[in-house]
Amino acid sequence: MADIISNLPDAILCHILSFLQTKQSVATSILSKRWNHLWLSVPTLCFKETVRDRITTSEFNDFVYSVLVSRDFTLPIKTFYLDVTYEFPVPCPIISITKWVNFILQTRVEYLHLHINSWHHPPKLPLTILTCKTLVVLKLYGFSVKDVFSYSSVLLPSLKTLHLEYIRLPKLQDFIMFLSGCPILEDLRTFDVVIGSLNSRSLTCNDWKSFCLSKLTRADIQCGANKPYFPLKALHNTHSLLLRFLQVHYRNDSIPTFHNLTQLKLVSLNYNWRFLVKLLNHCPKLQSLDIDQADVDKKVRTKIDDREDWVDPDFVPQCLSLHLTTCNLFNFLGLQGELLLVSYILRNAEVLQTMKISNVGRKGIRRLISSCPRASTTCQVTIINVSIVQKNRLKKR
Repeated sequence: MADIISNLPDAILCHILSFLQTKQSVATSILSKRWNHLWLSVPTLCFKETVRDRITTSEFNDFVYSVLVSRDFTLPIKTFYLDVTYEFPVPCPIISITKWVNFILQTRVEYLHLHINSWHHPPKLPLTILTCKTLVVLKLYGFSVKDVFSYSSVLLPSLKTLHLEYIRLPKLQDFIMFLSGCPILEDLRTFDVVIGSLNSRSLTCNDWKSFCLSKLTRADIQCGANKPYFPLKALHNTHSLLLRFLQVHYRNDSIPTFHNLTQLKLVSLNYNWRFLVKLLNHCPKLQSLDIDQADVDKKVRTKIDDREDWVDPDFVPQCLSLHLTTCNLFNFLGLQGELLLVSYILRNAEVLQTMKISNVGRKGIRRLISSCPRASTTCQVTIINVSIVQKNRLKKR
């Protein structure tokens, strides 16, 4: 078997090595003369490490430097993956990371994944990333993005995928400038993106209200305290949309028509049924709907449900009568508003095929839901009763 693999062309062997961490790829150099320098041509560099003291910091830094300087600079590095955890009391060596990134940006990199988990304050993002013309995928975790306006412009002309997690920005304008520099962006994820000086005035600024990502087809957006109140208009072209509200409510007059949306998931909707129906009415082609009430305290949920009870609308959204085939309800408590929502969907969704309910609260909802009239004769309703103990076990996995 070893001889068969060794006889493969260099291009195929390099492709195989690209699925390994760089430390493992380098280790293959001891196999034979054929493998001695093969790892130097692998277009993917992947570094994963947990640093617990200054000695391991020095060893890891030396290893990354040695790999970079050993490569032929004319060979492109298509993918650079860096995932490092710096445990207390080790500080993040952002100067070294910046040098690595600046080196990588000169190699026509297309996929850049930087995941920095530091006990200290988030390190400053190397701003040279914001003008890289070759980047197609950019995934950032655990950075502070400062001095964006020191750049005359942010330009990522090839970027199609942008994932931002645990990112800190000083002003909303920095966030707008960042996103505006991605003219062909197709996939956007924001999770725990915190704006330092976010206030009601900045949320309604003209630049933000008129902001639009016209090429976007997939979005996973989180809103909440100190997080940007993302204008739904900017997402109107998406085919797949996930909104994490965290107790933020959009005004009904801020909802555009999502002409292309087929998959919608709402997390922490907080029983805002009026908004839900209004949103559905603006998603004429929706085929799949997921609603997850997330991890809100049961007593809080009951109060929210009492404060805004379900009221049957005097219209049926087009997506319900013509297109909705799948509906999933997670963290279902069996409150009155939830049961009325289920009843409304079942009696109006004419082509619904499956409805799955993950019940964490009220007993006996199977009997209540089975008695609801259904517009679809082929719809299968599945109810999974999840105890609090089971739920906690699933969260720990």
